[in-house]
Amino acid sequence: MGVQLLEPEFRFLSSAPVWCILPVEMDIDIVHPSERADARANRARLVEAARAVFSERGLAAEMKEIAERAGVGVGTIYRNFPSKEDLILAIMRDALATVIAEAGVAEAMDDPIDGLRALFTSAFAMVERLGWLVEAILSGQFQPNPRQMKAEPEHHEFLRRFERPIQRAVDQGRLRADLDVPVAAAMLAGTIAPWSYHYLLAGRTPEQTADAVMTSFLRGAAPDASS
Repeated sequence: MGVQLLEPEFRFLSSAPVWCILPVEMDIDIVHPSERADARANRARLVEAARAVFSERGLAAEMKEIAERAGVGVGTIYRNFPSKEDLILAIMRDALATVIAEAGVAEAMDDPIDGLRALFTSAFAMVERLGWLVEAILSGQFQPNPRQMKAEPEHHEFLRRFERPIQRAVDQGRLRADLDVPVAAAMLAGTIAPWSYHYLLAGRTPEQTADAVMTSFLRGAAPDASS
């Protein structure tokens, strides 16, 4: 009986959010029956090359140019990503994974206020890195499928990344005891939404933006703030 060689099967599903840069939730479920190391390396190169090319040329960049930047053939890019939208969603998913990992580090910090500031710095830095995508969404160049716009557990978990340090700060007396923690978390998370991007990051670094947001928040949420 002959040996059947299986090509990696790529299935693109909508199930996880990239809430911090757009109201779209997506996931890319990749099934690899016998994926080789070089196949994984090709995919990583394609995602990185796409991020760089889109940043330089916008979404009008051709898939051929991305393949050339990654040093692979055009067939390779289409085997991994059947459409440009699939490639964009892969970029978004990688960005989300990075921010979630960094959020876990921020949440583990001893000082919950410092943790919140670090969480903001990480999120704003990601928005800055993907400014080309934010621009494309706000201008209507990239319109995700409406089926991708649905609430998912990952969205709620990311919001809880804000809730937990806020609650810790309340418990430690660093924030007002009567603070509505879920509302405060949702308000803070909203500052990273795309419609806030231009106003908050204009003329500021991610660190400066995080400091500005935290300063405004603490003026109203600190225990000695006037009610």
